[in-house]
Amino acid sequence: MPEVSLRAFRLDQPQPNDLVGNPVLVAGSGGGFEATIRLRVLDGNGHVLVESSLTTTNLTSAWQATLVLPDPVPTTRGVVQVGPSTGADEEPGMESAPVFFGTAIVPGFRSYFLYTVQPGDTLSGIAAAQAPLYIGTGFGPIFEANRHVIGDDPDLINPGTVLRLPSDF
Repeated sequence: MPEVSLRAFRLDQPQPNDLVGNPVLVAGSGGGFEATIRLRVLDGNGHVLVESSLTTTNLTSAWQATLVLPDPVPTTRGVVQVGPSTGADEEPGMESAPVFFGTAIVPGFRSYFLYTVQPGDTLSGIAAAQAPLYIGTGFGPIFEANRHVIGDDPDLINPGTVLRLPSDF
């Protein structure tokens, strides 16, 4: 197999901290003539949830893949990785994007809505205003889907912050 530059692969989707569904849509560019691209999704503990590969047929190419996650997904956060396949278990040159698994946050996850935090808002208040979407779950799904902008304290949200409100419709 011809040697492939480790920088020959680019992961375009998902972007870092995307809220992904199931299946996970993965797209990028790069490769080499008949290069094999390794694709995998890891859970928040670093365990492989799904792994696949595809072969490019042009010297440079755009590619896409659909990776079906197990049901249920064991963690709310994970990582999508792509890169050259050399046959080794731990391969150098993997491009990674941390992601949030929508189906682990909201059963039946299909999409999300954007909401801009207003002065005086709380996560509980936002969740209550979205009834019946969050009845019985409180603000937990909103908190989990936005930890990359909220941090670890659900009581500290700032006006102007754009939140994702995960949904099953």
